[in-house]
Amino acid sequence: MSDFIILIVIIMAILILANKNKFQNFMSQQNNGAIEINPKLSKKFLGGIIIGIIVLVLIFNSFVMVSGGHVAVIYDIGMGILKKNLPPGLHLKIPFWQTAKEFNTRTQAFTMSSSEENVASGEKDNSMEAPTSDGQQVTIDVTVLFHLDPNNVNNIWQNIGEDYVQKIVKPISRSQIRMAISQYTAIDIYSEKRAEAVKKMTEEIKPMFAEKGIILEEILLRKVAFAPEYAKSIEEKQIAEQTIKKAKYDLERIEVEKKQKIIIAQGEAESIRLKGEMLRANPQTIQYEFVQKMAENVKWGFLPANSLPMIDLKSLSEEVKTKF
Repeated sequence: MSDFIILIVIIMAILILANKNKFQNFMSQQNNGAIEINPKLSKKFLGGIIIGIIVLVLIFNSFVMVSGGHVAVIYDIGMGILKKNLPPGLHLKIPFWQTAKEFNTRTQAFTMSSSEENVASGEKDNSMEAPTSDGQQVTIDVTVLFHLDPNNVNNIWQNIGEDYVQKIVKPISRSQIRMAISQYTAIDIYSEKRAEAVKKMTEEIKPMFAEKGIILEEILLRKVAFAPEYAKSIEEKQIAEQTIKKAKYDLERIEVEKKQKIIIAQGEAESIRLKGEMLRANPQTIQYEFVQKMAENVKWGFLPANSLPMIDLKSLSEEVKTKF
């Protein structure tokens, strides 16, 4: 409406400037500074101004400008809400006989949370409470992301109205989320089956929304809170499970290390056995290895009784090498 008034003022200013002389005859300035209507005003000029305003109003009311991300629905005085929805852009309508109503078709959010965090967009309600299958009462923070079906906006306006969040999104979401939570234990919702619960909520809510012309995008289970005593017991249970997992891991590690030691010992035993067989088959190998392990600058050595008193170790080493 404000845009319409601004447009009228601008057009009137243009008409006055275009007919400056007539406007000067229309108004007269008195000596005391007050402005009064000139008795010689032109009725033709006044009629032109009035007709111009009426034409502008008719023209302005004949168009519908639909914003991006929105869809417009037309209400006709004779036919009611029309079935055809208007996409973004400029459209014609019958002035004063038809009126247009825009609906947002972008993603919208309905958040159920009692926290003080800011909600970027959409409506907000308090956190919801739901019972679990094991009799625990949990408090849940959830955000439901959805958007209006552009092809069914006229039905939403006809059957639901503009307050579709409070009439459809809120009651269906709270009811079906409670029902889904009641099928799981508290510990399941808190840990491994959380994603499964969200999937079940989505499967239940999506067709119910679709019947009303609303498309469910995603359900975000943001927070699950328990009574303090139960939350403590869950924490203790998780700690115990982690301790059991660690003990199991340590046992498996010990078993692996044991097997590794057995394999190493078996390898060493096999190596000793093969070496013993080689020494029995070639006794001179002992003398060769003995010489090789002595210092490089040692050329002579003393042997035990009943053997040569002195042996040229260097020549012995060369002799053994030629044999092997």
